[in-house]
Amino acid sequence: MVYLLSTVSTLICLTILYGLPKILRYQRRQKAARNHGCLPAPCALQKDPVLGLDIALKLLQALRNNRRNLSLRALFGTHGHTFQVKSWSKNKIFTVEPKNLQSILATDFASWGVQPLRLFPFEPFVGKGIMCSDGTFWEHSRALIRPTFTRTQIADMHLPGFETHVQRLIHLIPRDGSTVDLQPLFARLALDSSTEFLFGESAGSLSSNAVSTEMQSFLDSYNHGQMIIGRRFQLPHWNVLTWDRRFRSSCKAAQVFVDRHIDRARLKLSETTTREADAERFTLVYELLRRTKDVEDVRNQLLNIFLPAHEALGVALTNIFFQLARNPTVYTKLRKEICDAGGDQAPWSFERLKSLRYLQSVISETFRLNPTIGTTIRIALRDTILPTGGGSHDSRAPIYVNKGDIVTVSLYALHRRKDLFGEDADIFRPERWETLRPTQWSYMPFSGGPRVCPGQNLALTEVAYSLVRILQAFKTIENRDPVVEFVEVYKLTTDSKNGAKVAFTT
Repeated sequence: MVYLLSTVSTLICLTILYGLPKILRYQRRQKAARNHGCLPAPCALQKDPVLGLDIALKLLQALRNNRRNLSLRALFGTHGHTFQVKSWSKNKIFTVEPKNLQSILATDFASWGVQPLRLFPFEPFVGKGIMCSDGTFWEHSRALIRPTFTRTQIADMHLPGFETHVQRLIHLIPRDGSTVDLQPLFARLALDSSTEFLFGESAGSLSSNAVSTEMQSFLDSYNHGQMIIGRRFQLPHWNVLTWDRRFRSSCKAAQVFVDRHIDRARLKLSETTTREADAERFTLVYELLRRTKDVEDVRNQLLNIFLPAHEALGVALTNIFFQLARNPTVYTKLRKEICDAGGDQAPWSFERLKSLRYLQSVISETFRLNPTIGTTIRIALRDTILPTGGGSHDSRAPIYVNKGDIVTVSLYALHRRKDLFGEDADIFRPERWETLRPTQWSYMPFSGGPRVCPGQNLALTEVAYSLVRILQAFKTIENRDPVVEFVEVYKLTTDSKNGAKVAFTT
């Protein structure tokens, strides 16, 4: 009897100790929500409202069927611009409201982070760096990298070397009207450019010479590691399905490769003259070594940057030519603007490329319809408030957000809102940009706020420069893909599953 009473007393004490803080926290949150006039976001109808396995499996199935962006847009069409679900037992809010984006990415930046979401999938492979950290460490990472990308002359300093890669690419495009898939060629262009910019040595995948064994081993390891990161990002953090021997060896191989380049760069920096150092100051590995002696930190930052850098250019160019092939009148109009601009009488600088308005419209329209990154996700680091979306369907009440809640922003769905971009928002029409002036938070292909992509000017310059050179070389384009619509395939970026199959004439 005494034992039974003791057990019951212990259970009661444990219940109070565990439950009382939860009750008090719940009451405090309810009071704060009432004081701010907050209402919960509309809930999507779920068969499993506790663990949310139904919606989690539905989104995984959409991913498997190459309909991730389309599936999310359909959910917004059903539930409004902001709604919430349970998924893997977590409370998740989905939103495409510009006011909420501004709050999450800028005005209430400190309340939101990525480290609890990204560090688990990313760290074994690329280490802790700018892509997967918050707080003071993220500020440290940003301070290391930002100066290299914010120099106004970086695009112009980079273009002479980039010209070599573009000309090699053009040489590989058939001129006899035969079909070519541009996607693998653009991937190789992005690879050669990014490896040269980051490591001071191009992969040389577009040249006639074979890629070095060392570089090929790194690429194979990196591609496998990137695929596993994508899987780890979609599954709960307790999953063991993605930790295998090949992933471990890929992590090690990628890190050893970068360490070798760091050692070469350190040796070269110790031997270079001031003039040579100035010439090399736009190679990221040299810039990082000038700012820190921590080799592991330099390696992690390089791997973190390589993750988006070697994908973004290739994906963007593939998507642009996917659209141009299906809109040959746009190709003709764009080519005329480029030819009328005076050819190579003056260097194709950053400012000169920006002055070609139709070129910029074509780029903007492609990023609107097919953003390289279709979604962005944040987790609440503390209790906070979203400014709008609470209440019934598309209500405007603020939403109280608990610490640990996750918000998913679909840039794909945001960029296709008809109230923001017109009734023909699903149509590729660059002319809309002649009068369209979207707010910063309704069109954001490179994100926004303090975490805005530091390399966006460099990326846009490379895209524009590539377009100019290719359209100078080829008079017409023809679609050779029997599938007309864009079919997505999701990795960490959203790629065209069918590539960009075209034919050119000169």
